[in-house]
Amino acid sequence: STELKCKMKFGIYLPPKAETGKCPVLYWLSGLTCTEQNFITKAGFQQAAAEHGLIVVAPDTSPR
Repeated sequence: STELKCKMKFGIYLPPKAETGKCPVLYWLSGLTCTEQNFITKAGFQQAAAEHGLIVVAPDTSPR
């Protein structure tokens, strides 16, 4: 990130629908103690995102 002056990491969920068409994107800012990886485990959003055809992008929001 040029704004934060550091490298950023992202967790990205692609629903099955993304293989064949366009999908809306939800940028989910998870909170102070989540990384891009443990957010995916804690949030449990995959089923809802798949049902609604949402791509979910979760940046690492842990303290720097």
